[in-house]
Amino acid sequence: MIDQAKRFANKNKYCYYLIYILFCMYGYLFSLLCLIMRIFPIKHNKIVCCNMKGKRYGDNPKYIVDELLAEHADYDIVWLMRPDIDAELPEGVRRGKYRMLSMAYELTTAKIWIDSNTKPLGTLKRKGQYFIQTWHGSYGLKKMYGDIPDKINLFDERNIRYNSKIQDLFVSNSHFYSEIYHRAFWYDGDILECGPRNDIFFSDGDFRTKVEQYFQTTGKHMALYAPTYRNDFGTASYQLDFDRLISNLEQRFGGEWVVLVRLHPHNLIDAANFLQYTDKVINATEYSVMQELLAACDILISDYSSCMFDFVTTKKPCFMYASDAAAYKDEHDFYFNIYDLPFPLAENNDEMENIILQFDPVAYEKDLQAMFDMVGLKENGTACKQVVERIKQISTSSTL
Repeated sequence: MIDQAKRFANKNKYCYYLIYILFCMYGYLFSLLCLIMRIFPIKHNKIVCCNMKGKRYGDNPKYIVDELLAEHADYDIVWLMRPDIDAELPEGVRRGKYRMLSMAYELTTAKIWIDSNTKPLGTLKRKGQYFIQTWHGSYGLKKMYGDIPDKINLFDERNIRYNSKIQDLFVSNSHFYSEIYHRAFWYDGDILECGPRNDIFFSDGDFRTKVEQYFQTTGKHMALYAPTYRNDFGTASYQLDFDRLISNLEQRFGGEWVVLVRLHPHNLIDAANFLQYTDKVINATEYSVMQELLAACDILISDYSSCMFDFVTTKKPCFMYASDAAAYKDEHDFYFNIYDLPFPLAENNDEMENIILQFDPVAYEKDLQAMFDMVGLKENGTACKQVVERIKQISTSSTL
């Protein structure tokens, strides 16, 4: 409801401040509920997790929980989920409702919070509680919050500043991203540089077989097309010629190819109503674990998504298809010059064909390493264990 109000406010300037007041009133009400819930004690072994504001079981918190479960740690793990989301949680994780009253109780009585997004405005943290913020992206293109002061709205600035005050630990995967957290999120607390969700790229898990079996693509090479979120969903920005793409991939790399299409979860239009899917162009939007798709696929094609910076940890080929580069930069602004990145960039289907057919793997890997060195990448496959060690230290602390 709050997200819908924000989008409405951005499009209707005369209602902007009225909705902002309602947004703040929601925060005051939630604070009151958190205060009431303090009649219940904090449970030292209780951990409350959330991803995408209750929309999914995934991202960094999922991999931290997976590590906790693998170690058979004695924790009461709660995952906050919206009631209308049909998602299966693993054994050892119980579902909590992403609703005001339920959240107030679960959060107020937990020793540790783990989230990949902001907590609602008005969330009150008690003495002795510990908030681990993992965020939901890698180092990436799009500038955020304090780094775009002329573009940030009142809703986001108020909420980001509020959350930065109650967070105890930010999890980052690079020195570059740590600096962004300090500067753009107005955060002056502790940062652990490791990067949990990309441990999957260092594991022995057979995610390729899992994805092949799910989509029935065994024996075929898989390219993943994963464009980022846009407000103007359905425009020419998405008009990648899949038949031509598949032909070019087969010519350059050999074998039989299919394309998995995974649209951004914030694009709420049903993907099946937008793209024509075939046995070679497959709808993967509802596949819940993005990192498994990245680990399984041979090539990634995106535009401005941070998933590119995750994917290239594998050193597999990544291409950019961004037909609206100039307009998108004006709207969001970038941390990097997109034409200087290691990922070859195409602004139309002719250019897409050229960069695939002329792909140079030696030059690509050299450029990747230069980028890793520049950002101070810390990924090494041990991130989840490092975060879990911190959780163990905090959960055994007697400070309340």
